[in-house]
Amino acid sequence: MAVLIGISANYDDLHRSTLVENYYQSVLAVGGVPIIIPVVNDLAMLDFIVEKLDGIILSGGGDLNSKYFGQEPIAESGESCDFRDEYDLSLVRLAKDYQVPILGICRGMQVLNIAFGGDIYQDIKTQYYGNPLDHSQKEARYIPTQRVKIHFDSLLYSIVKEEHLSVNSIHHQAVCNIAKGFRTVAFAEDGLCEAIEAISYPMIGVQWHPEHLSGISFGQEEGRVEDKDIYMPHLNLFRWLVCEAEIHQKAKNIHRRTFVVDSHCDTPMFFAYPEVNVVDNDKIFVSPSDVDMEGNEPVCYEVKVDAKKMKQGKVDAVFEVAYIPQGNLDLLSHQKATQKAIDIINKVSKQILSSGRKVVLGRSYKDLEKAKTTDTPTIFFGIENGYALGNDIDNIQCFYDMGVRYITLCHNGDNLICDSAMSSKQKNDGLSDFGKTVVCKLNELGVLIDISHAGEKSFWDIIATSSKPVVATHSCCRALRNHPRNLTDEQIKAIADGGGVVQVCLYKHFLADVGQEASITHAVEHIKHIKSLVGVDYVGVGSDFDGGGEILGCVAENEIINITKALIKEGFEEEDISKILGGNFMRVFKEVCG
Repeated sequence: MAVLIGISANYDDLHRSTLVENYYQSVLAVGGVPIIIPVVNDLAMLDFIVEKLDGIILSGGGDLNSKYFGQEPIAESGESCDFRDEYDLSLVRLAKDYQVPILGICRGMQVLNIAFGGDIYQDIKTQYYGNPLDHSQKEARYIPTQRVKIHFDSLLYSIVKEEHLSVNSIHHQAVCNIAKGFRTVAFAEDGLCEAIEAISYPMIGVQWHPEHLSGISFGQEEGRVEDKDIYMPHLNLFRWLVCEAEIHQKAKNIHRRTFVVDSHCDTPMFFAYPEVNVVDNDKIFVSPSDVDMEGNEPVCYEVKVDAKKMKQGKVDAVFEVAYIPQGNLDLLSHQKATQKAIDIINKVSKQILSSGRKVVLGRSYKDLEKAKTTDTPTIFFGIENGYALGNDIDNIQCFYDMGVRYITLCHNGDNLICDSAMSSKQKNDGLSDFGKTVVCKLNELGVLIDISHAGEKSFWDIIATSSKPVVATHSCCRALRNHPRNLTDEQIKAIADGGGVVQVCLYKHFLADVGQEASITHAVEHIKHIKSLVGVDYVGVGSDFDGGGEILGCVAENEIINITKALIKEGFEEEDISKILGGNFMRVFKEVCG
């Protein structure tokens, strides 16, 4: 199926949405289907449109109002249109929500930069240092008048395959301070920024007009570029967008056809803040300690998992856990831990029930099947740390009745069940006698056993005791990152031999060495390692979002689809991707929990 490329429209004095033909003809020339996006201020309508698109072009146009980048206007700044500015900025933010690839052209590059927190020169001649070139050429737009230098190590270079590129120049505003998460990848001969690209997402902005240099001539053009060596690099920009759009479309279709399940989220930790809910969350201010930061001043944070983000990322289900920090082992401490888990689960349950079926509670495989047919996000419950059980085996039945379908037997520190991989004093010499009783009871009731956080001796005791497959809901490979929380190859093989699954965690310290910035590339390498070790049937993804999990290119539930795109680019077949996204985990879930 051909990909749909939305193109932002201009907005003229007669309140019409207009567009120069070269934009959509350039898209047609490389096999895309252009869709002109009308200039409207109905955010719900724009959301509806963007969700359907596979790629977006931000077209050129007039000046941007300085209020959108926190500056007072200067006299040399031209006339702006707030209606179009707000429309364009909304398009960018929605495209980011849905992970839609973007190509920004001239003004479109400036919009891209502003939307993510950067700013622009309101007038190059007035505000740019030194002796700027004349960036408002008098020649026809299809005539190149300047040359830009492109960084050799950039995505842009890999697209145009030119270090020095001939371009046109038709602007008096330009990118100044670049937005966080972007980098400058091309410069004019006077040093002005001529292109930017996102570090971790398929977003590129160019200051020139490639649609007039792509070898196509329509409408007002009196001529066109005839030299293939000149026009092909510019046409390749549109070809790149269509290629990224094809991957985006394929990823969306895979998500529609399979179960997409995130096996571990710590979002309930933030339900202590009254603003946080299961449906939709804005940014809030939280205690630094809640996000592993130092200091006393509240920090701005956006909850990473809710129904809205799940739908944006086409994620069917998440397992939200009641995380219980390890405490003392006396009776009162155990009772408090048990009550805390009960309170967390009750609070989330009430929110689910009051959501108007914007999200539903899952207890069985059939619950997820049913919710999938109506595209309704599903929340399953887990408990992170068997400390919540105290020393009372009957608490397992209590939590099961509340909907809990897996229990991580320990966290950081030993409890009455087993010894931990971290902060352990080896109190139990592995799995305790009580722990063996717990494992057997979990098997009997149909509750998954999560061995994440378990020490090695505990792990092997659990494997020997459990009659059902076990899972690692959020763990990585020690062969790739030597961390005590990660699993050895022998442990991974044991989980697979028992029919279980290892869910790769998106926590930077488990994925990459100290000093490296963890990215989707690292996560995919861990997935590939497990696949090569035991086969594709025993690996999945457990993000650990809102518990420290986030990596470059995947920082919230709506961005899980970027892992799918990375797997597509790595050559994974749809059947295998479907297993990794949730098929494997739900196979084990169905076997153990029903």
